[in-house]
Amino acid sequence: MSPRAYLKSNLPILGILLAAALLIVFVLEVAGVNRYITALAGIIALAGAVAALSIDYLRKRSFYSDLAEVLADDVRPQWLAEFIERPDFAEGELTYDAIRAIAKGASDDTAAAGRQLVEYREYIETWVHEAKSPLAAAHLMLENLGETAGDVLGYEKLDAVGDELRRVEGYIDQALFYARSEALDRDYLIRAYRLGDLVNAAIRANAPALIAARVAPVVEGLDLEVFTDEKWIEFILGQIIQNSVKYAHADRPTISFTGRLVDEGLATEAVELSVADNGCGVSEADLPRVFEKGFTGDNGRTGKRSTGIGLYLVKRLCDKMGVQLEASSRLGEGFTIRLRFSTNKFQYFE
Repeated sequence: MSPRAYLKSNLPILGILLAAALLIVFVLEVAGVNRYITALAGIIALAGAVAALSIDYLRKRSFYSDLAEVLADDVRPQWLAEFIERPDFAEGELTYDAIRAIAKGASDDTAAAGRQLVEYREYIETWVHEAKSPLAAAHLMLENLGETAGDVLGYEKLDAVGDELRRVEGYIDQALFYARSEALDRDYLIRAYRLGDLVNAAIRANAPALIAARVAPVVEGLDLEVFTDEKWIEFILGQIIQNSVKYAHADRPTISFTGRLVDEGLATEAVELSVADNGCGVSEADLPRVFEKGFTGDNGRTGKRSTGIGLYLVKRLCDKMGVQLEASSRLGEGFTIRLRFSTNKFQYFE
């Protein structure tokens, strides 16, 4: 708190003290007291007022300066009381106690919200695992029914039911990974993997969808090593594959996985994986928003069952894992997503 700000806030008191000093001088003058004594009395009164205000300012300056500095640094409310000391003047003590009460309330609310979030995430994870059991049983029943189906139409109907079950499984997996993404650090294990092994695992996991859409996967240059978490990156690749399948062209659709080493020898050296399809692509207006939550664009409003969650999760998980992500596309010519893994493994442990 500056002296100017202090004087401005205490103008009424300053006016009263000045008026009192002038009144003392006036009374002494009317009483016929020697002018030198009258002047001395006035000076003493003014000096006392200045001294009182100065002492009061010095007592309050430290507290209010610290408070202003903390507010300027945008410190969280629950931490405010930890950055300032309790003052020794009445209004300061009241202000400090109020701040401490607010901080405690904010801290309690944050802790309660954290507990609720953990409980909700654990519930979602439990629900997901429980929901997968009947789905697995349904798949087994479909396989058994397929053996007894007597005509082609019966097989087609069973395949359609199987496709819908796999779609439900995909949504359940999205819910599970969405819940776990809030606490990625507790379920995240960085190791060195061959890029081709990760891509092949994702292709195998999504083979039914690729086969149903007649999308042919093409791999090239994947004999490279990357540092990542196997489970999370396979889920990310699975979401990208599902997105490509959803918007695949009917005429010879393909999805290609291409790896290459970029910025070799530099501090920014990385392994880049490009996943490109020859589907319907994305318009220039929609491209900057493809990773936004719930965004489906023009393609999602033309009969496709799109939720706008898949690519949002891809972006969310890549940001948490330190994997750079970018997308490019031309409408009607396909869609490409590039994942860039740093070759400096130590950056994942910072």
